[in-house]
Amino acid sequence: MESLTLTSASLVRFRAWLLASLLVVLAMGTASAAGNPIYSTGGVASASSSCLVPALCSLLGGGVTNPGQAANGSNTADYATITKFVTAGKSVSLRLGLDRQASAGDRVGMLVAPPASLAGVSALGTYTLRTYLRGGTTAVETQVVSLAVVQSLRLVAGTDRPMQLEFVAKQAFDDIELEVGGTVDVLYRLNVYYAYAIQSLVQQPVRGLTSHFPASDLSSYYNTAITPGDVVSVCGNTNIYNPEYAVDNSLTNHATFGTFISVNCPSSLSVKLESSKTAPAGYYAGFVLGSSGIIDLAALSALRITTYKTINGVSVKQESATGANLLDVKLLPDGKYQVSFPTKSAFDEVKIEQIGALAALDNLDIYYGFGVEPAAFTGTTRYLSDFGQPVSNTNYATNTSAVVCAGCGVSNPAGAADNDPATKAVINIGGGIASTAELKLDLRAPGSTVKTDVGQAGYRAGMIISNNSGLLDASLLSRLTLSTYDAAGNLLESASGSSLLSLNLLPDGRQEVSFLTTKNFASVQISAASTAALGVNINVYQAFADNLASGLISTIIPLPVELTAFVGKWTNGAAELSWTTATEKNSSYFAVERSTGSEAAFKAVGQVAAAGSSTSPLAYKLRDAEAGTLGVATLYYRLRQVDHDGTQSFSPVVVVSVSKAMAVPQLEAYPNPAPNAQAVQVRFSNMPADGGLVQTYSEMGQLVSQQPVGAATTGLALPGLAPGLYHVVLRDAAGQRLATQRLMVSGR
Repeated sequence: MESLTLTSASLVRFRAWLLASLLVVLAMGTASAAGNPIYSTGGVASASSSCLVPALCSLLGGGVTNPGQAANGSNTADYATITKFVTAGKSVSLRLGLDRQASAGDRVGMLVAPPASLAGVSALGTYTLRTYLRGGTTAVETQVVSLAVVQSLRLVAGTDRPMQLEFVAKQAFDDIELEVGGTVDVLYRLNVYYAYAIQSLVQQPVRGLTSHFPASDLSSYYNTAITPGDVVSVCGNTNIYNPEYAVDNSLTNHATFGTFISVNCPSSLSVKLESSKTAPAGYYAGFVLGSSGIIDLAALSALRITTYKTINGVSVKQESATGANLLDVKLLPDGKYQVSFPTKSAFDEVKIEQIGALAALDNLDIYYGFGVEPAAFTGTTRYLSDFGQPVSNTNYATNTSAVVCAGCGVSNPAGAADNDPATKAVINIGGGIASTAELKLDLRAPGSTVKTDVGQAGYRAGMIISNNSGLLDASLLSRLTLSTYDAAGNLLESASGSSLLSLNLLPDGRQEVSFLTTKNFASVQISAASTAALGVNINVYQAFADNLASGLISTIIPLPVELTAFVGKWTNGAAELSWTTATEKNSSYFAVERSTGSEAAFKAVGQVAAAGSSTSPLAYKLRDAEAGTLGVATLYYRLRQVDHDGTQSFSPVVVVSVSKAMAVPQLEAYPNPAPNAQAVQVRFSNMPADGGLVQTYSEMGQLVSQQPVGAATTGLALPGLAPGLYHVVLRDAAGQRLATQRLMVSGR
């Protein structure tokens, strides 16, 4: 299939506008593997220093010690040490050779650990990174490390946690130099572990549509007037500047919200998706926006995104989303954001409205609207801390350090290590001096419970969390540190603060906090620290490693099939799947694939021949008669559409309830509260055909007992339990949670 690529920073160039109805693709999420990392093992390290009074500098011991220990690969056990002179205006540098040449687009830098104590941020002086070609004396590129990153280094001072100083290279190189300079009369040291070059996560094309049009007259592709079906107002909704810039071919032009008028006159902009194409149900609908700061909860509550579909020539409203619990927010390069939501109905137009008075949204830039497949927001590979039966100090571990801090620590740590994304651990650190709490979670490869370095160098390492007081802000991020560990438990690297940690807001209001790594890793740890005035109270749901990249449009691919609907329902003892297409091009066949659960693979259950090429709406149907024999209450289906050239694409997943009358497994612990442990019995009903497992957890999430149960089991007695609060959980043979009940043992 022919593809189109973005060839300019300001223009989307279309290779085949002579071919009508090509679709623009927004590549905002998926990424290729990071590739083989390159480390400093390619040459002898060299060090140099500049000093107006060499004898004085030598007397004070300034310079680089053990430079060769930073040139022995990615070993964090050995390091070189840069000592900054007390005398002002001096510099020290360390140059390291890589084992092979790195390429333009690679992340390049050094892993360093800051000194144990610093008089102030200014005492760190200036850090400068340079790249060279082997043997050259003139730098290929020079990058001064930002003050924000320097401040982040202070956050882990004295913890021996290595952090990255890096930038993205624009030219090839094979030597890296770090120069430490400054004008402050303070002596300090910096450990340097290794230099590296890591291939940046690469955006991959995904299917979708944007509001880009090549026409000279763009007036028919946008609308700032009140849309039919909305509340009619006399204001006319004219408070949008340059609306045509949201539908032209430029990535840098943008429309702008004016100053909010009133709730009766919401500023709104509707944009068509190009070529009059329709985005299928399940695609994300949204806009790329520009803002001067992090979009917070208040801003999201004042934004509304609505989809429309043209029916018989009339634009008909489909669905809307507003607020942090419905809208998905991701940070993009150059300070831009995408704000969107997953749809349930097909659409060909999106609208953004400012529905509340909020200064943060005044003069908000609107670059373009889009409708893209869900794959735009996930990486091709993702690992989670999702163990069916997490074990303390094996799959998770906690640590708390506090001078005086009542109630400080991590509660229910197993909730962040189990395979239920709704359960959580809670980190609570009240305001106090030197109070910290840590939660480390292992990652699991599918089908394995053995700890291995599943996270590849260059992947994101992060945690899914939520803040009980709203979105994370810069002050809270300054008290959070993420660290990675290898399978042997060795600390690898860390990141702290808003300059090194990245945030994504998920549609359910939770957030991903992460950083890009330089070494393979098996575990991720989050550390939270308090100050005298501010505590930390956050929920931790899971740790993850993935190859999700962020970015704007990178590749344009014509879609062979425009899928307008895919639905499933239970009827007459079988699952019936139906779908419709608006257009098809070189389409060979559709395969219907089925899964029985979140960890079960999709398997083909039937195939339907496609029309080949068509510009008229077509309908298809397939009946899965075996669905009722699988013994599960819920089934998941997707379409795999295959072209004549072998290219394939997947539809969004649809869920089919096998039968409303199907009995749901039940669990009951009695008596409850129980006067003593020996009195506790558990009754079951509607057990799965392959049986299951009964687990008892303490209030802190520790597993205290587990007992297998068969399909015919109707009850059992729990083993002796100390007085306290427990959670009794019934799981199926695959480890999926079926039912749960709280149990109180009084001991009387």
